[in-house]
Amino acid sequence: MKLFKELGKEIRFLLLLLVGSCLLIAMFHSTPQNFRLGSLNWTEQQPSQKDKSEKGSTNYDIQDDASENDEELVPSKPICDHSDWRSDICNMTGDVRTKGYNSSSIFFIPRVHTLVPKEQEWRINPYSQKMYTYFINYVTVKQLRGPQDAPICTVHSNSPAILLSLGGPSGNIWHDFTDVLIPLFLASKPFKREVQFMISSYNQEFVDKHSLILKDLTRYEIINFDQDKEVRCYPQMLVGLLNHRDFGIDPDRAFDRFDMFKFRLYVRNVYSLPREISIPYRTDPHLDKKPRLMLILRSTSRKFLNQEEVVDIITKNGFEVLQVEPKKSDNLTELSKLVDSCDVLMGIHGAGLTNIVFLRTNAVMIQVIPFGGSHMNNAAHGYYDRPAQEMKLRTLDYTITTEESSLLDKYGWDHPAVKDPEAVAETGWQDRQKYYWLEQDVRLNVTRFQPVLVKAIELLKG
Repeated sequence: MKLFKELGKEIRFLLLLLVGSCLLIAMFHSTPQNFRLGSLNWTEQQPSQKDKSEKGSTNYDIQDDASENDEELVPSKPICDHSDWRSDICNMTGDVRTKGYNSSSIFFIPRVHTLVPKEQEWRINPYSQKMYTYFINYVTVKQLRGPQDAPICTVHSNSPAILLSLGGPSGNIWHDFTDVLIPLFLASKPFKREVQFMISSYNQEFVDKHSLILKDLTRYEIINFDQDKEVRCYPQMLVGLLNHRDFGIDPDRAFDRFDMFKFRLYVRNVYSLPREISIPYRTDPHLDKKPRLMLILRSTSRKFLNQEEVVDIITKNGFEVLQVEPKKSDNLTELSKLVDSCDVLMGIHGAGLTNIVFLRTNAVMIQVIPFGGSHMNNAAHGYYDRPAQEMKLRTLDYTITTEESSLLDKYGWDHPAVKDPEAVAETGWQDRQKYYWLEQDVRLNVTRFQPVLVKAIELLKG
């Protein structure tokens, strides 16, 4: 110490500087490599095999240089969901690329600042009711860890996209609304037309028939996904449509608590029908005006065997009768105006009753329910009564007796389909469909049915 004090001031300063430098070097070499100060390209330290087995942890690749950006890294969430019993759904926000032709694939690269697990792949039925698998082209959705494995974009879009299917039973107007138009409306309407539709199992007849609704929901070209040779890139994409229930909307799951009453008004607006107006019978100034009843006819199963007798009893009870047999080729603009002119829509349970969507508030639907026990009653209520009531229409049901069913003539009283429809229903859909949907026609007991017409008049006048 005495010797240190005797040294010159300059020499003492150099010695102190040398000792300090040695201490810093020693500290630097004792710090773990992954946490050295000033390291710019750090990577998450991989756990040992022992750590993996003990913790069951998931290892992530970090997509960007975290030390250069202070944003917190967020673990990625599953982009596809198979849990809903009706629908498969994928929702992607980031870099989404499509490869339709000869591939039917969607590639998703998550946004930066996302911890991405290993590459994942989902096989998706894009039809909103996944129980239907016929005429369906399945779509493969792949989540990648980076753009290096994705196809190169040939078309860029700043708007999101929705991929849906027109396979399955679409083409039947009930399925058109239940499986496509209502779910598509719920998915796309919040985008205010700034969304592009890509269609798998493309059907030009469907697109033409429902063009007014489709054009109201998107301002972009509709893409035939299966034939599309472009690699289209979007910032967001939905694959599949969420189906709430048969011909219906669950307000708790819909934007702005949207419901079937609002949907009916929306459809009327798209087809240029009066939005809020009373039924025609109440708005006509002529005192001798008769309420108009549209009688929906069928040419295949579940048709009226005594059609003339049915028309006669309707006329005798004070109605003007309009007989209509809906067809796939119908111009819906013309048909919608015809339905709007009616106070009552009547028919045997079947797709033609879907046209209630064009009726005015407080109009009446009369549903003739075929023979078939609780199975047919439940279908009638779920497919039409409940939706009609949610649309603020009035409903009247007429359930036929065994004697009014053609099944009695064909099989006799001792056949299980006639004797015990509940037991037949328990055997499964194949037998239910065969007997009660495909083989049955109706010979209406007009005397027994007449009180239903009287009640309909009361509702219209009330």
